[in-house]
Amino acid sequence: MVIGSVPYLNAVPLTWALHKIGFRGTLVFGTPAQLSSWMEQGKIDAGLIPLAEYLRGIGSGIVAGVSLAADGAVRSVLLVSKVPLFQIETVAVDRGSRSSVLLLKVILAERYGNVPVLFPTEPDLDLMLTKADAALLIGDAALLAQTSPRWQVIDLGQEWKELTGLPFVFAAWVIREGVNETELADWLIKSKIEGLRNLDTIVSEEAQKRNLDRSLVHHYLTERIKYDLTESHIESIRTFNRFCVKHRFLPEIRSIRLIGAV
Repeated sequence: MVIGSVPYLNAVPLTWALHKIGFRGTLVFGTPAQLSSWMEQGKIDAGLIPLAEYLRGIGSGIVAGVSLAADGAVRSVLLVSKVPLFQIETVAVDRGSRSSVLLLKVILAERYGNVPVLFPTEPDLDLMLTKADAALLIGDAALLAQTSPRWQVIDLGQEWKELTGLPFVFAAWVIREGVNETELADWLIKSKIEGLRNLDTIVSEEAQKRNLDRSLVHHYLTERIKYDLTESHIESIRTFNRFCVKHRFLPEIRSIRLIGAV
């Protein structure tokens, strides 16, 4: 079995315990875009796949009860703009992002009546802003970004909360067709439970490893990132899917198939 995850801080609690609880398969890491590609190619059996890619048709279903989500401000998905949002004409986006790009498109279209040109680039804020009116940063690059008071900084998790009143699901464990879904889901659910039990240890380890302030890591992993997949999260996925179809960012509504039980 091969499971793919992202190298970002927010995903660590979901995979930290995987081998500790007895999983004997392989754990690989890549950007959200890479994980989606690997699943399409059959290189991974389960992956922490961007919600946007699941809605596009990737995988056979989502593991029940587990996600990477935020209920309001998330801090690690930021739009940094040199101009007011309704005046943005171009946005440089992290080439590894998928769900955050689609969320940005929905928010700009739905809240600000704006459909700017987006183009992928490396996540270097200063370089991005020399090429475009605004920049989209995700993951650790967003957490560590040094912004100017002259710029408008928008947290997309907060924008979604204000738009819908719902949490936003950025990614979920997606399982590809033709594998032992139940066994994989069981490992991933157990790993999440064990990871959250050991959050203090994870905070200390990751703060040291990533050279981050421990209080920042603790606040981010305990207050900003949410790891459940409840009825409100499911409703949020459906709402997001409807917005994407409304604005023709996705062709159709995809049903949500849950695998396993918590």
